[in-house]
Amino acid sequence: MEVAAIDCATGEVLLETLVNPQSPVTDGAFDVHGISDEMVADAPTWDQVLPDLLRVTAGRTPLAYNADYDWEVIVKDSRRVGLSAEHLAKRKGWGCVMEERSSWEDCYDFLPLGGGHRALGDVQCALDVLRDLATAPPWARARSQKVSA
Repeated sequence: MEVAAIDCATGEVLLETLVNPQSPVTDGAFDVHGISDEMVADAPTWDQVLPDLLRVTAGRTPLAYNADYDWEVIVKDSRRVGLSAEHLAKRKGWGCVMEERSSWEDCYDFLPLGGGHRALGDVQCALDVLRDLATAPPWARARSQKVSA
């Protein structure tokens, strides 16, 4: 019901929009992100949003905090409306920031992101995590590596 994409190098917002799911918002979904039927009533539908998402991600490696989930939603919703997710349909082409963070922290439980489960907030928090991982000093990275004696 919402999608956002940013450029990881600059933080520029490339796409941010609500998406009309063309079905009622479930109570469970509302509880997670607070998006209501009223909020998406006049939003574009997935078939209208997908071309923009494909355009802004073309030639890029898609990264997501929970890449398996995002990939699955994009592929299923694209099929539902009779469209191809094109380059986004290739799961092996995606990077998962959550998996990298879990590996770095040597913690394989779900690590919450803190973006409020809204698309733009989540991608901005994922970028913060990515930047933290990329700029961590070598001694900090070593804390997650197992040492055998």
